[in-house]
Amino acid sequence: MKKEIISLIIGLFSLPAMAQIEMFDESIKKVETPKAEPYDSLRNMHTQRYGTKENYSFTFDHLIGQTLMFCGDPYITYRNVHNLKTGSYYKVCGTLPNDTGKGLYGRMTLVDATTGEKKEEGDLTSKDYNRRWVVVGHYEKMKQLYTNKEFVYMGTDDVFIHHKWYKANGLINLETDTVTTKISKYSIWKCIGVQVKPRKKDDDMYLDKRSPIVLLFDNSTYGKHYCYLENESGEPYKMLIGDTQSYVCGRFQEKKYYENVKAITAANKAKRKSILTKKYGSTNANLILDGMVRIGMTKSMCRESWGEPYDINKSTGSWGSHEQWVYGSSYLYFEGNKLTAIQN
Repeated sequence: MKKEIISLIIGLFSLPAMAQIEMFDESIKKVETPKAEPYDSLRNMHTQRYGTKENYSFTFDHLIGQTLMFCGDPYITYRNVHNLKTGSYYKVCGTLPNDTGKGLYGRMTLVDATTGEKKEEGDLTSKDYNRRWVVVGHYEKMKQLYTNKEFVYMGTDDVFIHHKWYKANGLINLETDTVTTKISKYSIWKCIGVQVKPRKKDDDMYLDKRSPIVLLFDNSTYGKHYCYLENESGEPYKMLIGDTQSYVCGRFQEKKYYENVKAITAANKAKRKSILTKKYGSTNANLILDGMVRIGMTKSMCRESWGEPYDINKSTGSWGSHEQWVYGSSYLYFEGNKLTAIQN
């Protein structure tokens, strides 16, 4: 028996070398996919959708890391924003879970950029954020898009200023602070700056959701004016004719785009139509000559119609990869070489 035990021990030590089994490490946590796509500086404060097309929710997570300026809000001083200083800068360091019991959602945790003090921001509706906060990145983007460019005044057919509380939809004289009317169509204006104009109680804008960003325009005949970048719903103004570039501030087209469309309708229209028809077919040729785009067009067709974009943004997120072409306050979205969405 003793010899057998000794032989067994010798046998164990003489087993061939084997690869080690790798143990599962419980300390390693799975990396979660971010809820939201990267922040899009073409929009100010807005919720972003995440999840699937069938089951989704909304978040402000895309603003984490962004710096905001608090512009005040005279209508909500009784809520928890009273400890935020108008004109001060805050960095978004996180978001808070919705508190449906109190009707609160879309809340953020903030850090005062000057003092380092931590703050919390919450409200009964996320739509109010847009009117009291300005994202620094968005403001800088608007300056880049509009400052020192010339624009053609296209009228105010789709801008409602029939009541005093719609004053913010008008083109407002800087000296008199009144809406100027009977402006000559096709007059040329230059954007001389982008500023933030915090609202006051006497502005009669309680239900207004637009951001406080205004563009400053100058014209040799009418003088200096300002107008808000967004309509009362907090969205870019729309054109009366679908699938064309939207009006900037509800009334302007960039001079470069306007002159391009005008040149197409001049003497060379017949020749250009013939060329475009051979390349893209008669239906697309007519749309291009009218300065219009439609879903399904190729990138080259869109360039023929709207010209070179101000900017091209490429991104990959939970909804897939796409390109966004920027034309002022109008955006074209492509997947591959195909136009899939138009945003005015």
